Amino acid sequence: MPLQNRCVLLGVSCGANIANHVARKAVETGKLLDPVKVVAQILMYPFYVGSVPTHSEIKLANSYFYDKAMCMLAWKLFLPEQEFSLDHPAANPLVPGHGPPLKLMPPTLTVVAEHDWMRDRAIAYSEELRKVNVDAPVLEYKDAVHEFATLDILLRSPQAQVCAEDIAIWVKKYISLRGHEFSY
Repeated sequence: MPLQNRCVLLGVSCGANIANHVARKAVETGKLLDPVKVVAQILMYPFYVGSVPTHSEIKLANSYFYDKAMCMLAWKLFLPEQEFSLDHPAANPLVPGHGPPLKLMPPTLTVVAEHDWMRDRAIAYSEELRKVNVDAPVLEYKDAVHEFATLDILLRSPQAQVCAEDIAIWVKKYISLRGHEFSY
């Protein structure tokens, strides 16, 4: 496949939910996207929630940057009132029966922050992908908060710098062709 037809989706926070949704749709539609092929996705601290709280949702609900109350408001504003559910497929990718089988998903790199209350569900999604043999590593950054690698005031932090390098290294294997290399 020509290099220019390979697509790596990257989403940050709620954009990670969108990237994952697009990847699922790409898998469902199959050849409809030809000649473009989604070869991988990067989910940076996805905005995942669910009706059953995780350990991090309980422990960090009132912590740094985004608290649970603000996130719930965001979901209430986003989802149609009649469809509001913390287990809506846009909010919780772990609900069974929505979308294609996980084994068909593209390789998925997940970035999480130690002090992000949404981290556990992102890690659990990655674990489910790995159970069906999808390349789905998790990169967790200590002493970091939600959006640590994309917020202007945090871009020069050591965690943000390492994260950018880690992502570039991982992506390279999915968009490199013999004789053509992605450089960063």
